[in-house]
Amino acid sequence: MHKRYLRWGAILLVACVVGVAGGLFGLGGGVLLVPLLVLLFAFEQHKAQGTSLIALVPPTGLLGFLNYAHAHEVAWTFGLLLMPGVFLGGFLGSRLAQRLSPDRMRFAFATLLFLAGAAQAVAAWWK
Repeated sequence: MHKRYLRWGAILLVACVVGVAGGLFGLGGGVLLVPLLVLLFAFEQHKAQGTSLIALVPPTGLLGFLNYAHAHEVAWTFGLLLMPGVFLGGFLGSRLAQRLSPDRMRFAFATLLFLAGAAQAVAAWWK
């Protein structure tokens, strides 16, 4: 019983950190929660990705959006134009992910994170 409470506490702590990062930086699921689920909770890559979507999209997405909208920090037309592509891309991407082995999926995910992080670091450094 004690181990269960420790695990629940760890899950809550990780969720809070990811929630703060989501609200602060506009990220969370793909960048933080998925690797944390894999590394700390021994999730398989696909299950971590699916779990992050249910955990983050409704609460973080909606609440973060509402706060940014209230602060007049939403480009409405641009955002609405992005929706069909994100919708279709999310569907196609999740179908493609199911065809990849967990190891290949984890490698592809890590490569994407590395390249995105390197691009951000270079852009910040050379500004």
